[in-house]
Amino acid sequence: MKQVLVSNSAFFKQVAILQDGKLNDYLYELNDNKSILGNIYKGRVMNILPGMEAAFVDIGLDKNAYLFLDDLLSDKFLKEKKIKKKGAINISKVLKKGDELLVQVVREPIGEKNVSVTTDISLTGKYIAFIPNTIDVNLSKKIRNLDERKRLEEAGKSIMNNGNGMIIRTFAKGSSRETLEKEYKMLSAVYMQIEQEYKYSYAPKLLYKSNSLIERFFLDYIEPTVDEIYVEDKTTKDKFTDMISGLSGDDLKNIKIIESQRIFECFNVETQIKMLFDRKVELKNGGSIIIDVAEALTVIDVNSGKYVGSRNMEDTALKINLEAVEEIARQVKLRNISGIILIDFIDVKKEESINLIINKAKSLFKDDKNKTSVIGMTKLNLMEITRKKNKENFFNLITEECGHCGGSGRISSKIYIFIKIESIIKNIKLNTSSEAVILNVGSLLYNKIINSCMDIISEIEKKYVIKIYIEQDDKILTDDIIVGKMGKLDLKNKLTNIL
Repeated sequence: MKQVLVSNSAFFKQVAILQDGKLNDYLYELNDNKSILGNIYKGRVMNILPGMEAAFVDIGLDKNAYLFLDDLLSDKFLKEKKIKKKGAINISKVLKKGDELLVQVVREPIGEKNVSVTTDISLTGKYIAFIPNTIDVNLSKKIRNLDERKRLEEAGKSIMNNGNGMIIRTFAKGSSRETLEKEYKMLSAVYMQIEQEYKYSYAPKLLYKSNSLIERFFLDYIEPTVDEIYVEDKTTKDKFTDMISGLSGDDLKNIKIIESQRIFECFNVETQIKMLFDRKVELKNGGSIIIDVAEALTVIDVNSGKYVGSRNMEDTALKINLEAVEEIARQVKLRNISGIILIDFIDVKKEESINLIINKAKSLFKDDKNKTSVIGMTKLNLMEITRKKNKENFFNLITEECGHCGGSGRISSKIYIFIKIESIIKNIKLNTSSEAVILNVGSLLYNKIINSCMDIISEIEKKYVIKIYIEQDDKILTDDIIVGKMGKLDLKNKLTNIL
């Protein structure tokens, strides 16, 4: 059974996708929706970097966006400038300081890296992605039936107008021409509005805000294989109901939308998310994988651990490696690990064994929402994988550099502190009549909470109508948050009088 759980906290939206109770995908976003991925701007070129074949573009953010030459030379740009791609080998010849461009964000800030933009604009719907200024109709590779591909391609070509093309998405399989045309016209109208604003506005300017987490999730993940969607409030339930009823056909009509409380706790999701902190992940067969994340690459080591297997070393190593690659694919998606990924498998000698591992990796990553390529084995017998970077990985989101060790270790970030405290308070509120609670934390966490987290804690207090006291306990040497006392509103005063 495939289930989707949507949890809204005081400051954070979380979506978990479970397959038979196991966490298979995890998405998250701050409530203020500061995500800019997919936003479309009118930008101004501020500087040309000939040696890097790139430019800095002001789109109205704190830092200028980065535009690579390859991301500049879209069909739209070449058509407007009336130049041929073969002749555009030098960015200085096709772009100059002060030029204004329509650009879309393809990568959010990651570490020290700036926002990255492209002139290759697209608007994504459920059935199609609208691609302006192109005459192409492309289809998702996941639509494999040749007759269906031909039917959809012909439908797409008959719909296309004004020199704007499309990519027909996987969900469109089996859809009617009328369904595709309805969405094409809707996205076309959105783009016409963007073009209109572009003509009559000053750069830099935001012209189009990308969808919220719930809307993006619906477009990319909700399909007939989903059996149930669990939400915690009526607003989110109504939103899913409206989005499903707004679609043509009955593909999603059988999905049950259920409103319930404490869904992450009931489905053991919080425990599974907590495991994403762990550097070491145990495998069912007794082996393990070790995940070490750096800024530019991630190294994953496969260990045999307690697994002894058969007397044949080759077979034993192969079995561990095949289970490991399955767990690695899951962890990569859950943690949003991207960039270069190197996997050090247990050595196997036979070419047949190596090919089995490579082919399994390819099959596991082929449905990844992020563009992922399994390159194969290097000369050092390491599997090399590349995965598109578009946002910060989960590890960097939930941890931050520790000032005490100069960055060689990590400590809990404010986001994780908020998640942990709200989880504790929600549980207390649902199971007790307490009006106040004292939370005990170690000295490092205490100083961090008092100095930079009290505003959000106030929001949690208001939401759950409960007073939160934070107390320092020097015996706690970790980032644990422990419930000290619970009781009436004057709980703190009573304890002070006793002491």
